[in-house]
Amino acid sequence: AGITAYSEGKFEVAADAFIEAEKLFRQVGDVKRAGDSRSLLADVQRENNLVEQAISSYKRAMKLYREAGRPLNEAQAALAIGHLERQLAHLELAQEAYENAGRLYSMVQGGYALGEGNVAFALGHIELQRGNTDYATEYYQQAIRHFSKAQDSINEVDALRSLADILRLARRFDEAISGYQRALDVYQAHKDKYGIVDTLTGLGRIYLDQQRLDEAADTFAEAVEQARALEYELGEADGNLGLAEVAQLRGQADQALTSAQLALQKYTERQNALGTAHANRLLGEINTQRGQLSYANSTMERALRTYKAISYYIGQAETLAGLGEIQQRRGFLATAAQTYSEALTLAQKLQNELVECRALLGMGEVYRKQGRTAQASEYFRDAQFRLEQLGEELGVAEALIRLARLAVYGGQLDEASSSLTKAAARLATSTYETHVSPFFLLVQGQLVFTQGDFARAAALFNAAYKQAEGLQEPLLAAESLLSAARVKLAQGEIDSTTTLFTEAGRQFQVIESTDGDGAAVLGIAQTLIGQERWEEAIQRCEAALTRFNQSDDLVGQGDTMLALGLAHRGDGSLEEASADFDMALKLYQEQQQPLGEADTRYERAGIHLAQGKLDDAIDELSRAIGQVEQVMKTLSTPQQWSMFLRQYPQFYAQSAITLVRLNRDTEALVQLQSFAQIVGAATIVEQIRAYEETIPTSSDDMTEEEIRANKELVKRLDQLRKKLKG
Repeated sequence: AGITAYSEGKFEVAADAFIEAEKLFRQVGDVKRAGDSRSLLADVQRENNLVEQAISSYKRAMKLYREAGRPLNEAQAALAIGHLERQLAHLELAQEAYENAGRLYSMVQGGYALGEGNVAFALGHIELQRGNTDYATEYYQQAIRHFSKAQDSINEVDALRSLADILRLARRFDEAISGYQRALDVYQAHKDKYGIVDTLTGLGRIYLDQQRLDEAADTFAEAVEQARALEYELGEADGNLGLAEVAQLRGQADQALTSAQLALQKYTERQNALGTAHANRLLGEINTQRGQLSYANSTMERALRTYKAISYYIGQAETLAGLGEIQQRRGFLATAAQTYSEALTLAQKLQNELVECRALLGMGEVYRKQGRTAQASEYFRDAQFRLEQLGEELGVAEALIRLARLAVYGGQLDEASSSLTKAAARLATSTYETHVSPFFLLVQGQLVFTQGDFARAAALFNAAYKQAEGLQEPLLAAESLLSAARVKLAQGEIDSTTTLFTEAGRQFQVIESTDGDGAAVLGIAQTLIGQERWEEAIQRCEAALTRFNQSDDLVGQGDTMLALGLAHRGDGSLEEASADFDMALKLYQEQQQPLGEADTRYERAGIHLAQGKLDDAIDELSRAIGQVEQVMKTLSTPQQWSMFLRQYPQFYAQSAITLVRLNRDTEALVQLQSFAQIVGAATIVEQIRAYEETIPTSSDDMTEEEIRANKELVKRLDQLRKKLKG
């Protein structure tokens, strides 16, 4: 009656019947059948998801089998306990139960290969869950031998498929594909459609790792179709999760979101904790890409809690790396560094080099924003080397682009160009576009903008924006828009500049980027400085500084202090301006940013000139020119030197004028001739003439001596111009 009720799904009736049967069998002294009844009751409880009760019943069944001298049945019950303890993530208790089952199977006369295979197979799963892939491999190989001896071909290929999973994780793709194909052949021969679905999912993941996206999509779609026909919900969920990852890599965030949500729904309905964690982690990645960082953070943390609850270390490492990126984007740099460090430590323990590389790139980005350029470079180069060893072309390209951006900031323009050339070669091997493509255009634009080629920079930023929009990469789109606004500002197009900065700020706010919003606010402040609206500019600078302080972005802080100094000087607050410039200089020097330091020294010279401190002014101007020429010399052609130096004529003009005022006319001429040889004399001559026109040579408020001195200065500057032209 109990067995009939069980087969009909009447679990309560079946449970009552099995309890009664056990009682009756015990009364007549049939201990073995009493054990069978208790074991069947445990099966019912397990089906009802009454895990703790089922474990208790299996333990009681084991005791009865032991009394009856039935080690084989006792072993089967121990094996079932191990499965349930593993389901509860009690890995130590599960391992103890499996090892007990193995000992009991060995006591069976003549051995019991099938049972020993099941034990080895289960122990392999535990070691894989712990991230101990070497031990897992050993157990799976044992399981294959035992199943082969037992002539159980289905269990044998199940173990073979699990071994292929490990080979895939180890990136031994050819061996893994061979294993999956052998498994697929056996499943097809035995018409094991569930095994076929699981194997197709494994093959899809290899194609995904190899970035063969079309083949991956086709394989996952076939897995979903076959699983749906079987009403195999977990297989369908696995396939949908794979399709979501393909869509994400293709930049189809909305499609990825839909597929991942379908997978999550199925996993949740089947109470599959591992699948639920996988789906939540991927949803976190997708929402990070879409800029919905708060939601991404909550789903990622949910995934991490589940991975920890079931002691799945591989998932923990991947999720920590994802959380680190979210925290870094939100401006929580100290927290992000700690999270990346945890991910790195765990990935190293698991020998998961891809997660290691992601954590290294993340740490480098944190240090870049903090202005710790040497450490950032070290992390980026480490990631580049490891990714090259793995043959990850897109990963190598991303590391090179990050190094190029760092080199642009550090004034190493030749190094930046070299890194971008190498990155372009890596990108050329890819058959599809990812976030790396617009990132390349963005950094290439930053390089040519620094070189002084404004028209080409604008074209690159616009192309990066369009590509990022198409790939649904809102952060890169906002950064491209911000950079395009900076080009407009440099070209003096004030009206369109304000509009672009405002739109960039809105986009950064939508994606919760505090430092991005700060950069947009700073851009508006710089525009206001160009319009000589000093009080508004100061307010905007202070607002930007607040955002950069919140996000621990020292790079942004340096730029803001320079702008704030300009605004204070324009407002007539020279003392405050001087303090602002001092702070900007300190930050730029700490960050090893030569062009920022040059701009700051030039503005400090202006303060000294206003105070009549000519010696201090010429010292600052000489240092500023030295920094500019240091960067210029990292360029390789005369044309590049000319275009770059054309951005700094005021440095040379002000320095020459100051030298003349110090009666060092010969030095002034030598310096201007040096500039003219590279750029031409016209620009610098015009700057000096414009200065001459500002020098008063007659006024009721001036003494005869002041008038005579000014006339002499104008005469000497005129001679300087003529010598330069001649």
